[in-house]
Amino acid sequence: MQYHAWRLVTALAERLPLRVSYAIASAAGSIAFYGWPRGRRATVANFARVLPNASRARVRRVARRSLVNYCKYLVDFVRFPGMSPAELAASVDSNGAYEGLAATLDRGQGAVIASMHFGNWDLGAGCAAARGLPLSAVVETFPDLRLDAMVSGAREAAGMQVLKMERAGPSIARALKNGRALALLIDRPMVEGSGVEVTFFGESVTLPAGPARLALMTGAPVVAVGFARTTRNAAAVKTFASFGFAPEPSGDRATDVRALMQAIMHEQEKIIRRSPEQWYMFREMWPAAESKQ
Repeated sequence: MQYHAWRLVTALAERLPLRVSYAIASAAGSIAFYGWPRGRRATVANFARVLPNASRARVRRVARRSLVNYCKYLVDFVRFPGMSPAELAASVDSNGAYEGLAATLDRGQGAVIASMHFGNWDLGAGCAAARGLPLSAVVETFPDLRLDAMVSGAREAAGMQVLKMERAGPSIARALKNGRALALLIDRPMVEGSGVEVTFFGESVTLPAGPARLALMTGAPVVAVGFARTTRNAAAVKTFASFGFAPEPSGDRATDVRALMQAIMHEQEKIIRRSPEQWYMFREMWPAAESKQ
């Protein structure tokens, strides 16, 4: 079902004017919000924590716009492999981030890029590759291998090296050793005991510890980054990045991992607060907390 739905989305997005595709995406996002009770409840619960002082009406409005923006991201994703390197570079406001990343990679230790399901991360990654920055992206595998091949192929066509999370293992450390930037999406809530517990928007959540562990193991610096859409009807984003994370082992690995992940999440909070409606989290980020309709 996902594969055929993706084929349909691809066919429409490739043939329709961009403004029309975005209009359809906006309608699809709104329909999904009202027609997907479980996803709506989870999304509203998440944004009630991101926006603790907002009215119930505003929280629901931001939650709905998040689904709308995600559908627009899908339109962009379908189209971006066909963009030339010049078009990719022109679509992203570097805000100094790519220049900073190039300088970081020149040190020869690689870099761990910690991002979220926010804005248009694929456009940002594709732009990095178009600028000649060596980038490897760790991604999950879709159950339908046909869909997985289409999505991975789109990223590879944009110049990224795709590493499958389930079997990345040595390839991840090798990428950093070879001086590449290694991109990971870190907003995957996990069960207690399987990751690292940090505070995120004032509440505890357990997240993958991979970025911090890799940085501490290899000495690679960490970059917290987000790519925020800057206009409603164009594939254009502005980059927000922080380079202030240098792994400093103290001898207590568990404490070091938690401290580094906490620092990363504080930076991601700042990025999300700029444009909360561009964070795409449709399952409960804080599952232990009581959900609100």
